[in-house]
Amino acid sequence: MLWPIPRGGKAERVGNPADVDPVAGGDDVDGRAHVDALADVDPADVYGADSRQPVGDRPWVLANMIVSIDGAATDPTGRSAGLGGPADLRVFSAIRAVADIVLAGAGTVRTERYGPARLHPAQQEARRSRGQSLQPRIAVVTRSLALDLDLPLFRDASDEYRPIVITTTAGLDRVRASGGAAGATTARDLAMVAEIVVAGDQFVDWGTALRALRTTARAGVVLLEGGPTTNAQLIAAEVLDELCLTVSPQLVGGDGLRILSGLDVDAPRRMTLHRVLLEDDYLFLRYLRAREGA
Repeated sequence: MLWPIPRGGKAERVGNPADVDPVAGGDDVDGRAHVDALADVDPADVYGADSRQPVGDRPWVLANMIVSIDGAATDPTGRSAGLGGPADLRVFSAIRAVADIVLAGAGTVRTERYGPARLHPAQQEARRSRGQSLQPRIAVVTRSLALDLDLPLFRDASDEYRPIVITTTAGLDRVRASGGAAGATTARDLAMVAEIVVAGDQFVDWGTALRALRTTARAGVVLLEGGPTTNAQLIAAEVLDELCLTVSPQLVGGDGLRILSGLDVDAPRRMTLHRVLLEDDYLFLRYLRAREGA
């Protein structure tokens, strides 16, 4: 079924056609369900009102990604920022505002030049009312621990919001064995600027990593921001609960990355479309994991 999406200059919300009550006048003249749009939607209110509860002993895991119309996850320069615009930035900020931890792979952190998360006072007040800290912490996943500690993420973070580095036993052993070779990150240097979480031997064990974020960082919601390999790892581990996908009104072409890389599955993973927002020709889609029996 096609979802009619009225056009307008402000964000508009389109609900699930299955939720329309035909008795209340929801049927269009051609028999299809008609969906009313709500103009002037505030993304902070919409995303802040969504229910996200921990799943068992781990946090709720939400991914936020952007793609072009033809499916590219980056612009021709290799960065995702080139696909965005003012509307996307507002949604990006609103989604970050609900997270306790913002998680990204080391490659994404390097490419996008991550710094500490910064939220507006109104967002901080909303977080305070929900019992959250005023800012989310950033977590970086890396097996090699080849990190640039001069990045703003490490250089500018306060003690209260110091970043978290998720790695493996093998990765930490390699750093210790390097003995501070020229240009190499030492375990002592890393411990000075970040909290280290070891999860798994050769590869990251995402069950262990998420439980650690739940217990040590008191995280109820973890926001995943890529890259494609990290996204694929969490999907393979069956821990992705929600995907917020922005479709940018651009055609990129080429052989750019998709939002997933290296994921081999026997069958596609099904998700359920929960909401559509529209502004400036950008689509903002919220998908939820399809639970068994749903």
